[in-house]
Amino acid sequence: MASLGTLVGVLNSSTLIIALPTIMVGLDTNLIGVMWVLIAYTLIITILAPACGRLADIHGRKKLYVFGLVAFTIGSLLCGFAANITQLIGFRILQAVGGAFLVANGNLLVVDAFPRYELGKAMGVLSMIAAAAFVVGPILGGFLTMIDWRLNFFFNVPIGLVVAYVAHTRLREATEFSGKESFDVPGMLLFTVAFVTLTVYLSVGLIFGLLSVPMLATLAVGIISLVAFIRRELTIQDPLIDLSLFGIRIFAYGQASAFLNSIARGAVMILMILFFQGLRGYDPLMASILITPMAIGLIISGPLGGNLSDKYGSRSISTGGLVLSLVGLVGLSMMQYDTPYWVLAVWMFVNGFGSGLFQPPNTSAIMAAVPLERRGVASSMRAFLSNAGMVISMTIALPLLLNTIPLDLMMNMFVVGGMNMPMDTQITFTSGIAFVFFISSVLTVPAIIVSAMRGSDDVGRSREQAGIN
Repeated sequence: MASLGTLVGVLNSSTLIIALPTIMVGLDTNLIGVMWVLIAYTLIITILAPACGRLADIHGRKKLYVFGLVAFTIGSLLCGFAANITQLIGFRILQAVGGAFLVANGNLLVVDAFPRYELGKAMGVLSMIAAAAFVVGPILGGFLTMIDWRLNFFFNVPIGLVVAYVAHTRLREATEFSGKESFDVPGMLLFTVAFVTLTVYLSVGLIFGLLSVPMLATLAVGIISLVAFIRRELTIQDPLIDLSLFGIRIFAYGQASAFLNSIARGAVMILMILFFQGLRGYDPLMASILITPMAIGLIISGPLGGNLSDKYGSRSISTGGLVLSLVGLVGLSMMQYDTPYWVLAVWMFVNGFGSGLFQPPNTSAIMAAVPLERRGVASSMRAFLSNAGMVISMTIALPLLLNTIPLDLMMNMFVVGGMNMPMDTQITFTSGIAFVFFISSVLTVPAIIVSAMRGSDDVGRSREQAGIN
């Protein structure tokens, strides 16, 4: 059941990325407006992730998971009827509320259902399903977009309704939840203010100046809110986020490496879509087919990484995956406007293969390191840091790209076709994308270091305790 919810969420993301250029033209907006269709969704999921995990620890996983499916489905229906970009972004926020409960509880349901020595395998299968959705999603999105971009939202509705019904009738809780612990509302407000202001500073500040008065004021509000949030969480009885979990070495280092990796890889797919549809001038369906090597790499390596980590521990497998991911990003950072497709395909595959090796072992190690009654907040922190990295990645990538090519010039690419633009424009556009990949490569290096420093997990001992050779 958890894998079905993951399938719905990943399909929505992967189909929509392909549709963005078409939505931009269809709703008469610009690149910034259409990027906020992605950013708003990810931002809301990120903000709500800790709250969803905390509520799961208080009230249980099943009911919140089903609620998430219903809210996601209703949001999808409304998005399909959006008349302008403002409405679409607004309805995406409602969709994201449901998505937050899916993200925070989906992996958690899987973790509760499997013993520790099989968590890697379980996470690997879940990763494979997500990767398969990344293969099918862009192709499906390309096909639907060529008919009508609104179908990318409408197709979620029947799937969401069926999955919600099945989850309601078939899912069972792994343990009893008292529901007596309190929810930290003031902490949630401080957390929201801190995250939003710091994200605005990082993204908008790159455009208007990090040292400008408005941006410095925004940074001050963010820092003050963050300090107040941390102080509150350390002193109250029922915190929103149990910060003591970061005293567990595997948990802390695993979360940190996942966060850095998410920043590094978050904008890879959307940048390649902009390259293929903008500069190369391919239609949505062909562009979706061209990016499948990345997802194929994920499909192959996801179960492999999970199984290997169950036998040999997660640290070496996860760290090796990050190294391969770095190799792929370095390769993409050397792309030129006329680079042959097969070269790009190789680097996309290597990047996807590395990510597939990293994610399942890292996630299973994080979740296995915490007590059962705190897995909700652990899962929510994993979701928060992963999505926060995605938000930061997208909000940084766009300003970096716009610093190399004016927005109106970029927009013309999607109207007249990039291959019909002057050669200097093609070279500049590609150089901007390559520069973002270079920054992503630099950010992957500390992720590798942190992953290698987290210490070894005791998967061998847990297998012995279970009587497994």
